[in-house]
Amino acid sequence: MRQPTEIERLYLDFDGFFASVEQQVHPHLRGRPVGVTPFAATERTCVIACSREAKLRGVKNVMDIAEARALCPDLILTPQSPDLYRRAHNALISEISAVLPVDAIKSIDELTCKVEARDRADPVLLGQRIKQRIADNIGPYIKCSIGFAANRQLAKMACKAGKPDGNLVWRPHDMPGPLLKLKLADVPGIGGRMERRLARAGIMTMQAL
Repeated sequence: MRQPTEIERLYLDFDGFFASVEQQVHPHLRGRPVGVTPFAATERTCVIACSREAKLRGVKNVMDIAEARALCPDLILTPQSPDLYRRAHNALISEISAVLPVDAIKSIDELTCKVEARDRADPVLLGQRIKQRIADNIGPYIKCSIGFAANRQLAKMACKAGKPDGNLVWRPHDMPGPLLKLKLADVPGIGGRMERRLARAGIMTMQAL
């Protein structure tokens, strides 16, 4: 098996995508705790996305509105705008593609790219160029986290570890150090059921894995 020696992959995840798009488009929502809901004019549903300000107050995605309001009484609820998010997605993909080719779109708010040879020496600068282009041409309220690593799986984990608004690089020669600081649940594909199976096998830490 080939052993990578350089950064080869980038993984990008927009932070609180639905909520940040709403804040970019609607100035009165900026800097305030925002919760995006599936429907308008009802409290009997859940928050499907929340802004950074709401997350700092303990609100999480897929949380009942009553529970979210208990944590953040001044939470501003806004119904989802799928067409708006699709337009924002397309515009963002266009801006990122102007910096480097997008290899695969994983969801409306996640994508991955191959890092070309000319950018491998300074991936931090590459990440800064992407962020600056988004801020200049789309708006400063749409933030993203970026992870760089030798492969897509590690880049995705670095992306998550650097949230929010991260630009984190895991170089091959640094491995496995950064991984040992993580929880098993931080590995894509390890959910509660897999954690229980690993625990039965005596594997409860990243070091053991």
